[in-house]
Amino acid sequence: MRELEPLSFDRALRDAARELERRAKTGEPCEDALADFLVDEETLHWLRETRNKDPLAAPLLLWLLRLREQAELGSRRAELARAHRDQPHPISEPEQARRTLSELLRLSMTRPRERAAYLRGYFASSAALAERVLRLWEERQLFAERLRAPLASFEVASEAIVPAARAFLASSRSAFETLQIREPAELISRLLAESASEGWPAHLSQRSTLELLGDRALFHGLRVRPFALPEARGAGSFLLALSHAGRAISDAASAQRSPFVLATDVFDLRRNTFGALLGTLPLSPAFATRRLGLGASRVRDQQRALARAVLADLHVAAFRVLLRELLLSGKKTLRSELPELSCNALGFELPEAAVGVFVRVRPRDAQRFAGALLAASRHETLVQTHDEDWFRNPRAIAELRAELSEPEKAALDAQTLSAGAQAAEQRLLALL
Repeated sequence: MRELEPLSFDRALRDAARELERRAKTGEPCEDALADFLVDEETLHWLRETRNKDPLAAPLLLWLLRLREQAELGSRRAELARAHRDQPHPISEPEQARRTLSELLRLSMTRPRERAAYLRGYFASSAALAERVLRLWEERQLFAERLRAPLASFEVASEAIVPAARAFLASSRSAFETLQIREPAELISRLLAESASEGWPAHLSQRSTLELLGDRALFHGLRVRPFALPEARGAGSFLLALSHAGRAISDAASAQRSPFVLATDVFDLRRNTFGALLGTLPLSPAFATRRLGLGASRVRDQQRALARAVLADLHVAAFRVLLRELLLSGKKTLRSELPELSCNALGFELPEAAVGVFVRVRPRDAQRFAGALLAASRHETLVQTHDEDWFRNPRAIAELRAELSEPEKAALDAQTLSAGAQAAEQRLLALL
């Protein structure tokens, strides 16, 4: 049996993670990204044998499984992304043209009057790609069976997340119904929050996003890497950009610590929680007045539109958690349960021909939902301790920086998630 030195193994995994990230950006094949010993079955056996003896063995194993899945199936994901981006489809409304799925989705967001028509073209053109998405999930299942490691063991931080998603959809149903979403175009409109247009920077950039946070103390001394930015299509774009900034700040703090497998959460829970905390900052009236410069007469309407966007986004996040379970359960279960699930979560019945295309499901999306609930609880605590404008309070910022520097593993039991859901609902209901 191969004996490996844990810290050297840790550095190899860190380098492999960076290489896979680089290849994902350049579009290079991923299959040969890992060193030979990382794909040696003896290595898996050694980690499983030592995980109860060495505190590093268990996180090393989880990260190895994550990276092996990325290396084996990363190229397939890239193919699906290219098909979405590059393959043209004929449409007859609102124009006679050939458009890619990416173009149709972008046009639906930028042209409100023609939004529904472009989305009809999108749904009519997505069946072939949806079938390929289903095959990818079948391949993921086969990968997990071959390695004798359930996908959830290295992709889902807690078994409590799935029931928490179901409970959230049920408890927030009345509030969600006030959004009056009955078709995809209305969901897009709520998510974009186009009516909450006042006070935002003229341009959406990394600099303007970080400037919205005000004091640089939150990320001072950190090497914050460039983060993805959506096109500026509405206030929802700025919420998303702030969320991406939070993840990037969390990543920068993790990069300062070692070993890699302990400093960087394999489930991405910490980064998603911090991203959600910053991404929902604009819900605070204090943020609207202090950062966006809104007068008191405009704050209420703006906050209502933003709260609707966040509630819709939480429903989409919960839907992703539960859709993941259906994708792993086979076509028969998917076909029978998708209509009711999509109606409850999205407000309309999502056709099977658009599964995994219109609402994509990524391996660690469960933590996006769980992170949003944890962030709601954290916001509530910060308000109780430092008041509504905690984002301007040096002590609150120092607390958050300390948490990022030495993050403790968050408890993810049913009680913790329920408390987060309650905090999120109370915050949103106060603004709706």
